[in-house]
Amino acid sequence: IDAEWGLGMRMKESTISFPQQLMLGAIQDNRLIYNMGKEIARELRAVGVHFNFAPVADVNNNPANPVINTRSFGEDPMNVAVKSYRYAKGLQDHGVLACAKHFPGHGDTDVDSHYDLPVINHDFNRLDSLELYPFRVLAEYGIGSMMVAHLNVPALDARENRPTTLSYNTVTKLLREGLGFEGLIVTDALDMKGVTKHFDSGEVEAEALL
Repeated sequence: IDAEWGLGMRMKESTISFPQQLMLGAIQDNRLIYNMGKEIARELRAVGVHFNFAPVADVNNNPANPVINTRSFGEDPMNVAVKSYRYAKGLQDHGVLACAKHFPGHGDTDVDSHYDLPVINHDFNRLDSLELYPFRVLAEYGIGSMMVAHLNVPALDARENRPTTLSYNTVTKLLREGLGFEGLIVTDALDMKGVTKHFDSGEVEAEALL
């Protein structure tokens, strides 16, 4: 389930919503982030949910971003990494699998991948120092799952209109081998325009598995 700020994200009328991550990015005591993850895990398990598509580990470095924005812990990659780790650990220490998203980083886009395929034109050195930093930390410190975003990143895969969700270079060569991530990898929803605009139904699902 997407429960970034708790069950209230999906069950709005009957459950608790915690503050969104941008507000939490200003907190100095990261034990509070851990405790939030712990409580969200308790509430999720109470309704039979053991997998949370959270935290958002994107660095919010584009004020025009229409889809990440308040869902990110902020624009400082180290702060994003630390708080994402504490949130994930709070979940996983209490029986809920965490999922860092949206690899390789959806923060510096001005397009919503629900409606189109965003393009990120930074070179690899820039990506490695900023967008990839939180995911590298989370891979090293044991997050159980990561979600790959629908992004076109020529520095990672030069094929035209190739989303990162369908990119062997991104998923296998970078995430699995480059970052050494051994956990579960999932894609963002495969009915989003970021992937269906350039690939047909059936083709999308097959490409995502390759």
